[in-house]
Amino acid sequence: MKKLTSLVIDDERLARATLMRELRKFHEIDVVGEAASIQNAVKAIETLNPDVLFLDIQLSDGNGFDLLDRVEYNGKIVFVTAFNEFATRAFEINALDYLTKPVSTERLKSVIKKLTDTDMVPERNVFMKLRYDDRIMIEQKKSIHFIKLDTLVCIKAYRDYTTLTDCNGREYLVLENIGEWQKKLPDEHFARIHRNSIINFNYIDRAEKTGHTAEIHLKNISEPILISRGYYKQIKSRYFYK
Repeated sequence: MKKLTSLVIDDERLARATLMRELRKFHEIDVVGEAASIQNAVKAIETLNPDVLFLDIQLSDGNGFDLLDRVEYNGKIVFVTAFNEFATRAFEINALDYLTKPVSTERLKSVIKKLTDTDMVPERNVFMKLRYDDRIMIEQKKSIHFIKLDTLVCIKAYRDYTTLTDCNGREYLVLENIGEWQKKLPDEHFARIHRNSIINFNYIDRAEKTGHTAEIHLKNISEPILISRGYYKQIKSRYFYK
């Protein structure tokens, strides 16, 4: 079996050395490099194109999410952190996995198994409540995107799939049904207005009443979205003046 190449990114020299030493115990992994900052990590990723990033969330010149915003990377990501609460949150918003420092051999073993098991679906808590300032990781065919939740304008459903549209008009197709999104999204900002639609109320341009319901016009979205009669009363009582 071909080894997975990996890059360790951490601003603490001792932490990098410790994790690299542990990784070298596994024949499935080939540690091809290390980086101590976002700037160095960008160069290393572009040069080495590793299969896996072992990425510390908090770095001296930013955080792991900042790095991922600056580089095109299509491989797997394992977050590493000394703060368990932050790591758990990263995992729950759909990272492949996380490691907390100090990294145990047994915990690392389970991560390696997940990385090498092509039939394994990454675990996640699909119904945990997201915060408005969270990021969500979305895997497309040839890329991975970290999307800020507060940039999402609407979510449209088609069977078990949903299309997420951001404030720049970019669309992302996700294998997740709209009911799962409804449970996860913060309801002070997002609301389901139709069986096929969830909108972010911060991007409403205007609402036009039509009969016993209304059409919502969203910023940067050409077509209005109709509030179905079943949701109209609830939406009106929560968001609109009577």
